[in-house]
Amino acid sequence: MLVVPEGGATFMHNLTMIVDGHTGIEHTVPVEMIYGDVLDLWRGAAVGYTPTLNVAYGGLGGENYWYDVDEVWRNDRVMAFNPPHKVIPRARRRTTAPIEDYNHIRQARITKKLIDQGGLVQAGGHGQLNGICTHWELWSFVQGGMTPFEALRSGTLHGAKYLGMDHDLGTIEVGKLADLIVFEESADPSIDIRQSQNIEWVIANGRLYDAKTMNQKGNHTLDRHPFYWEQSPLAAGLMMQDPATCAGCQRGAQRH
Repeated sequence: MLVVPEGGATFMHNLTMIVDGHTGIEHTVPVEMIYGDVLDLWRGAAVGYTPTLNVAYGGLGGENYWYDVDEVWRNDRVMAFNPPHKVIPRARRRTTAPIEDYNHIRQARITKKLIDQGGLVQAGGHGQLNGICTHWELWSFVQGGMTPFEALRSGTLHGAKYLGMDHDLGTIEVGKLADLIVFEESADPSIDIRQSQNIEWVIANGRLYDAKTMNQKGNHTLDRHPFYWEQSPLAAGLMMQDPATCAGCQRGAQRH
């Protein structure tokens, strides 16, 4: 049985989770850095860590950062699979801040310390924005000092180990399930982690999908059903009038 309670932004609570041998800690520990005493305790307990840096405790998180530095509403893949009335309000008029104000980068340094001592760190996008949020998490790991390869391992094998499914998932090996993503020919996220989003094909449950459209290809072709905002553009336009916020995002442009 897995025991995966939320961290709760209380450091002493996090330490008791480690001592009690919980499967893992979900969300960041609410301190800027941990040192040898905590690292030794954590290593001995073999407790996993899913920091969800997109909503890092203690300051501005990764989601705010990626809205700030990227024009997310211009990302064709994001806009293809998310309702515009959810993306545009939070992505176009977003909070901006100096890079030193983004707390998730400091928090990400802890993940690097943990994996350097053999710990288990997993990627959790927290569902902040469908499709892209887990990529944000991987990119944030690298901001904290992980190599692109280490970040990719956290997003694949570490997650499978954490859930006790590494005998079926997490790596490409004989006998494992062939659920794969195939990158575009020019993409190599092991060198540039930002290229993790440049996916050409998805293989899942024995089916091949075009990652740009999610239409099924191969021996059994099948176009996906339209999303609700594609079926009724008028309704989607009316929904644009409703506020949509991210974790910690504020309505309207702000500078700090």
